[in-house]
Amino acid sequence: MADNGGRAKQLAWAIERLTTFIDASQAVHVPPPADVISTGSYRTRSPDDEVVQQWAVVERILTRYLPDWQARIQPPDEYRRPGYRWRDHREAAVLCLAAIQSEAEVQQHLGDAGPVMTATGFHPWVWEAARPAWEASLYEDAVDAAARNLNSRLRAKVGRKDIGEADLVAQVFSDKSGDQTNPRLRLPLTAEIAAKTVSSLYGGLIAFGRGLFQAVRNPLAHEAPGAMGITEQEALESLAALSLFARWIDRATVHRG
Repeated sequence: MADNGGRAKQLAWAIERLTTFIDASQAVHVPPPADVISTGSYRTRSPDDEVVQQWAVVERILTRYLPDWQARIQPPDEYRRPGYRWRDHREAAVLCLAAIQSEAEVQQHLGDAGPVMTATGFHPWVWEAARPAWEASLYEDAVDAAARNLNSRLRAKVGRKDIGEADLVAQVFSDKSGDQTNPRLRLPLTAEIAAKTVSSLYGGLIAFGRGLFQAVRNPLAHEAPGAMGITEQEALESLAALSLFARWIDRATVHRG
């Protein structure tokens, strides 16, 4: 989670990187030698290898803030610029810069005091699995991938390959004692916590975990793509819920009796 100050720093960083790239990738005319009849050629203001390195970061910024940038750039004009290959990239950066500057201004004057959620802060079991699909704007696939990976991590932790998902959650967090074939997961709770609270906690873990697999993961696995109508915001909230459950599983220790 990041507060508005953190959000402002993110926007300021993106603005700085875009501005640097726009300046570095500007086309500079190189006149031909005096004895050559030619319009000359073009190069970037900064060395091309520096522009390539900057583009690696700028492309990620575009993916985050202007994912449809390739559809937004204007067709090239009729004026050729031999040797210059950064026209589309630079125009996309200019468009993205304008969008981010507008967002930064709105945040400064109209932003509320609420926190901002960043996916990179999610548990690695969730975000690393979800990231490829998320960056392709396939939000349902991202949630499905995260849930499947979380299930795999849970099964591996307790050594159960015969069951998974909701049924496994109910077993590993059961308040009954475990054994070699039916292990339990237990959080590092202090002895001062009341027995009633502990019982309520594990009952809640079961309900929460089963709900995630039954209400979030299963519909995505069994229904046609897009059938659930999950928005980007809902997908992000789903990942956050999976991340919280992943932290509980990761923090717990395995008990076999």
